[in-house]
Amino acid sequence: MTAVLAAVGVVCALVLCVLWQLHRAVDRTPPDVGAFAHSATTRTAGAAAARTSSARLTKLTSALPWAVPLGTSVADSCQTEDRNPFLGSASWAPINCARSTVLYLAFDGDIRTRLHQLDAVLAQQRWVGSGSSPNTLTGMATWLSQAGGDPSPAASERGSTEPPGSRPICLSTTYGPAAQKHAVAHGGLGVGLHVAVAEPPCTPDARTGDIQTAGGPEKYAVPGTVYLTWHPLSTKTVSRCAYTAHRYVAAFSLVDGYAVQSTATTSSASPLTG
Repeated sequence: MTAVLAAVGVVCALVLCVLWQLHRAVDRTPPDVGAFAHSATTRTAGAAAARTSSARLTKLTSALPWAVPLGTSVADSCQTEDRNPFLGSASWAPINCARSTVLYLAFDGDIRTRLHQLDAVLAQQRWVGSGSSPNTLTGMATWLSQAGGDPSPAASERGSTEPPGSRPICLSTTYGPAAQKHAVAHGGLGVGLHVAVAEPPCTPDARTGDIQTAGGPEKYAVPGTVYLTWHPLSTKTVSRCAYTAHRYVAAFSLVDGYAVQSTATTSSASPLTG
């Protein structure tokens, strides 16, 4: 009888263990992102990110008098993600908060001249290309025209100053502040500027911080995401409207990762915010 009871006890323990493991595997409730997002430290860092992002893009706009402002979108959110989404228990990444501000500008004129002017302004304002070369707009345009093949002799015969090739202008590259000595890791602290230039029928590549659907921008609906500010614009709609009167559209996506949850569940402010 004692042996039977012992065996039953072992079986019950095994069943409970299996049930607990199943519960852990099924229970994918994220940590309290809202509490972190609305904490005093995070709010302070977020306010500083808002000020510096606005100042940087205002300075950029004022240096481009030949460009026409089309609007600015803002998406400020805090999120985490399950690093083990398929099997086993959930493993949530540290909560991180980022403010994505996109400035849209339209312009006309000779594209090579405009790209040189954009490169000069970005360099003057201490934005440096990040990642592999080419890391300037002019360099990217040249590389794409060479890599794309199918150059257009007719364009050269017409004396066109546009980059050779039959493809429309549709390029982008990424920058960081010169004072920022490291690349910004996914979900990490730091600032990045993604610059895209396009002409019809291309839509410029913008880092909007939301989902750009055919029906309009939508918030990320995945568990573990909290939006603090959301003033969306549809990149496609902005571009289409601009193309009725202008040849080119530029999107300047400024992304500031300003807070990351530490092991002590407190936020750390971006070293370049403020």
